[in-house]
Amino acid sequence: MFIVKGYTMNSYDFKTYSELFTHITTNYKNNTFLNYLENGEYKNISIETFKNKVICLSLAMKDLGIKAGDKVAIFANSSPFWLIFDFAIHEVGAISVPIFSNISSKNLNFEIQDANIKYIFIDNEERIKDIEDENSELIFITHNFCIKEDRFFNVDDILIIGQQICDSKGFEAYIPNEDEIFSIIYTSGNTGTPKGVMLTHKNIVSQLHDINTLISLKQNETALSLLPLAHIFERTVMSYYLSRGISIYFVDEITNVANLLKVVKPTIMTAVPRLLEKIYNKIQTNISNKPFIGKFIASKAFEYAQNESMNKNSLLFSIFDKIVYSKFRDIFGSKLGKLISGGAALPKDISVFFNNIGVPIYQGYGLTEFSPVISTNHPKANKIGSTGRVLPSATIKILEDGELLVKGPSLMKGYLNQEKLTNETIDNQGWLHTGDIARVDEQGYLYITSRKKEVFKTSTGEYVAAVQIEQKLAKNKYIEFAVIIANNRKYTTALLFVDKEIFNEAKRLNKHLTIQEYYNNEKITSEINNYIKEVNKDLNEWEKVVQYKLITNDISIETGELTPSMKVCRAFIEQKYENDINSMY
Repeated sequence: MFIVKGYTMNSYDFKTYSELFTHITTNYKNNTFLNYLENGEYKNISIETFKNKVICLSLAMKDLGIKAGDKVAIFANSSPFWLIFDFAIHEVGAISVPIFSNISSKNLNFEIQDANIKYIFIDNEERIKDIEDENSELIFITHNFCIKEDRFFNVDDILIIGQQICDSKGFEAYIPNEDEIFSIIYTSGNTGTPKGVMLTHKNIVSQLHDINTLISLKQNETALSLLPLAHIFERTVMSYYLSRGISIYFVDEITNVANLLKVVKPTIMTAVPRLLEKIYNKIQTNISNKPFIGKFIASKAFEYAQNESMNKNSLLFSIFDKIVYSKFRDIFGSKLGKLISGGAALPKDISVFFNNIGVPIYQGYGLTEFSPVISTNHPKANKIGSTGRVLPSATIKILEDGELLVKGPSLMKGYLNQEKLTNETIDNQGWLHTGDIARVDEQGYLYITSRKKEVFKTSTGEYVAAVQIEQKLAKNKYIEFAVIIANNRKYTTALLFVDKEIFNEAKRLNKHLTIQEYYNNEKITSEINNYIKEVNKDLNEWEKVVQYKLITNDISIETGELTPSMKVCRAFIEQKYENDINSMY
């Protein structure tokens, strides 16, 4: 047992991540605190076991030579062990550097070297070869595999050493200053060049205090975690889950989410818009495949749920809710009361639909540089279409050109090794220039209308807001992602990355079918053409998509077309598909 000076154990006034650990392990008892899949069954880690593992691992880390200020990378899939390792890092006073498990080898080695990483926690033996040759002095701490060589230490082995040290010498936690760096989070935005965002203990903890005033979690709630912990959005929300002592269940594979939602029956979870769009599209597809009567009723219910001013007290709603909407809610496990959407803009019609069927979505907005939440909707104040009201500790202002600026205790310390970029991003009055165009309504709700770098000027001098058009195009069931091309061009065109799942369903019936043959089908190309005509009807003349190219190649984080938060990496795509783009002009 240990005490952190100046900290009241049973209150929510912790100031550092180390004090958060004390808060969790002192105030709560939960035998199903952290849960992971093993051979298809969930295994539980209690708060008491979590505490013991963190303490023993931190002592073992000290024994390995890890000390305050060292940079320690976490290059692993999200799991309870990711969290245990992260907390152990902070109990030593070291700085954690999360790295996405599906990152490209090029960016992986850049981040290791840019942050001067000395130790790395890794759970995938196949990625060792991507690291070892370029980082000859790096020390590996492995999980789920063991290598009997110098510079390699297995977690299970060193935990035994940590337990022995704890038994003989006891444990004394490192007490950080709240302005010390807590973590370095690499973000690429849509440029593809990683930037190390330095976040302090004060940055992350201020977020937790703000969230705690807006979202009230009871300890009997259950969270399902499916987003990578290397992303600051999930890391911050996860930290809040932990601070309330609730049960958290981890997803093993993203393809297993549909099954695990029904197993876990979460009351709260976070998601990115693309996942919600896929569920929305899947519901539509399932309706179209129903027999005539079922299809008619479900189609009418689906249409009714898209009405922003739907009357939930009407008889028609009661009928639809009982025979249709309850089935839709079952997709999420039937108990979901809070679904937090972030990472990108959520189309308003999808938010309207899910809220109307009884799956409350709370959209937020933020940047890694702000730890990350700037504004959010929540159960006490939810305005569909907005990104909610600004967090209590944050202050915003909007410049004449519409750019949103923000300041507050969540604002990063700066970019690692990039003083010039830091000074360009945070002005001398302490305002973070977000690069986003925004407005605030009379009720104080924030709306992000576009990104400055994604409002393109055509060669004829007209402006095209790319993201809004891309969102409309991606609602088509055949289109996974859309990339608008318009900057310095005489008209607007698009690269349309096709949906592989819908092709895979067709291939089950015809194993010789190629994706090119499928998307050259006259019926499909006609559907896509007609859909683009419908989208164009609502656009200004200069915004209309004049030509497009269907791209059947894989698009992924690993190959560089997507950022880890599933946003398109525009610069990389424009370079890679330069010939396709030029052929449309």
